Amino acid sequence: MPYLKNKFVLATLALLLILTFFEDTNLFRLYKYKSQLNEIMESNQQKEDEIVLIKQKTTELTTNPEALETFARETYIMKKEDETVFLFVGKSKVKED
Repeated sequence: MPYLKNKFVLATLALLLILTFFEDTNLFRLYKYKSQLNEIMESNQQKEDEIVLIKQKTTELTTNPEALETFARETYIMKKEDETVFLFVGKSKVKED
């Protein structure tokens, strides 16, 4: 193989080998960084969707008194003075032998 005796070809091969496997920016790390970036971008998109939903809910609660009352009754079990509230707790299934 006469081209392997050429010092420029050997130097180029050595440089490619070093850049591919031994540098801080080798191919394996670049692939790992790319996959991490994709995961972070997906997480970021999910968080942005959650923010939009929370903003919509906040707007609804601040502008609609009926929605605020419903939220308070369901979340904090609030009631009016002349009301009686009954809480129904579901039975947990117990395995009988």
